[in-house]
Amino acid sequence: MKIDDNKVVEDGTVRCAHCAAELGTLPDHTSEKVLRREQPSTAAGAGVRVDPSVFTDRDVVLRQTFCPECLTLLSTEIVPSDEPEYRTWSVTQ
Repeated sequence: MKIDDNKVVEDGTVRCAHCAAELGTLPDHTSEKVLRREQPSTAAGAGVRVDPSVFTDRDVVLRQTFCPECLTLLSTEIVPSDEPEYRTWSVTQ
């Protein structure tokens, strides 16, 4: 089953759609093996130049996840640093 362009589910295991590396297991550990990187939000590029403190008193970060084998970028989000991962999804089999 295809989750998105980068992730598929095979026999209860979430895998990279590009190299078949295991990313996690259903239902609760769907991304337990991904690589994670967290940086200041301004690392997102020229379109994100304003200091987040202009808009909020919370720290804001750029979070990215990657396949542990082929390093395909799986997700990117700019979020308050104290928030859990926003991109959540569930798969029913």
